[in-house]
Amino acid sequence: MVNVQSYRRYVLHTGYIKYGALLVDDKIVAQYDEFRRQQIRVNHTGTHILNFALREVLSGVDQKGSLVASEKLRFDFSHKAGVTDEEIRKIEEISDQYIKDDQAVFASDVDLQTARQIQGVRAVFGERYPDPVRIVSIGMDVGKLISDVASKDWWKYSIEFCGGAHVERTGEIGELVVLEEFGIAEGIRRIVAVTGQAAVEVRQKASTFEEERLAHLERMPFSSQNETSMKEVQAELLKSNISTLTKRSFTQRIEKASKEILKEQKQIQKAQVDAVVHLVDTHFEENKASTSFIAKLPSRSSAKAVPNAIKHVSNKNKDKSVYFIGVDGGTGKVAHGCSVAPVSTPPPQNLLD
Repeated sequence: MVNVQSYRRYVLHTGYIKYGALLVDDKIVAQYDEFRRQQIRVNHTGTHILNFALREVLSGVDQKGSLVASEKLRFDFSHKAGVTDEEIRKIEEISDQYIKDDQAVFASDVDLQTARQIQGVRAVFGERYPDPVRIVSIGMDVGKLISDVASKDWWKYSIEFCGGAHVERTGEIGELVVLEEFGIAEGIRRIVAVTGQAAVEVRQKASTFEEERLAHLERMPFSSQNETSMKEVQAELLKSNISTLTKRSFTQRIEKASKEILKEQKQIQKAQVDAVVHLVDTHFEENKASTSFIAKLPSRSSAKAVPNAIKHVSNKNKDKSVYFIGVDGGTGKVAHGCSVAPVSTPPPQNLLD
């Protein structure tokens, strides 16, 4: 089965027959995957709660679309700017509180004119709704809503026009975790989130990544492998399916570790250059007539020390030629370079003299 649609009081099922054939008057038993359906219920109710939380945190938000799958949910909404980390944090907090309160989910058909008058009701702009329309309310009985449609108290609840499947109580959702938030068109943003067991797994992945990769990187003593390890961790984090807030937090920690690595690299490179410069200075001081010098770099020198040392020497001793050679302590490759002093050309002789 690939699709089910309601049409003029008929429920139409679309699908493919894997084997056999259908004949007139055949009886068919239809079944569905209860586990998958429950995940869809959880995520669908999650979109309602997310819609409510967005309205509480952001101004002028309207639903522009959604996707409810068994593994995740997606919600599109109008908003002119990207949602900040603090706003995402508040959205998750409001959503999780609604879930933890274990609110009952009510659903009932209401005539369209009355339903539109309910304070705080949410509907997709431009969508055509049947009359009567189905109202899904989280935390407040639909009968009470329509008994006083003008009550401002209804803004405290998630109330939507909806014909989909939902959980009986919000506690079944467990928690809601935002994975991504990004723009898809001008003035339109998208949030991708997970709920239930998928949210638990996302938390576990983040915890494992932090303990086994990030914390290990931060504890590593400095070596030539730090930069490579850092790039590997960055690539893994970019691909990881974890909370967007956690991912941004981890990114900041990696950037901090990167700065520390760069700082240590510069200190080490300076020490290496100073050692080479000392060799050169000592040679020319002890050998006043010498115009050139060939030196082997100290062991474990970085290849970057070669051009830096040459630059220093060529600026200080422009009339001297130097050649440096060594083995890069990190890669094991030979590093070498030279600086040749300009040759002064004697003035041309006057052949007529």
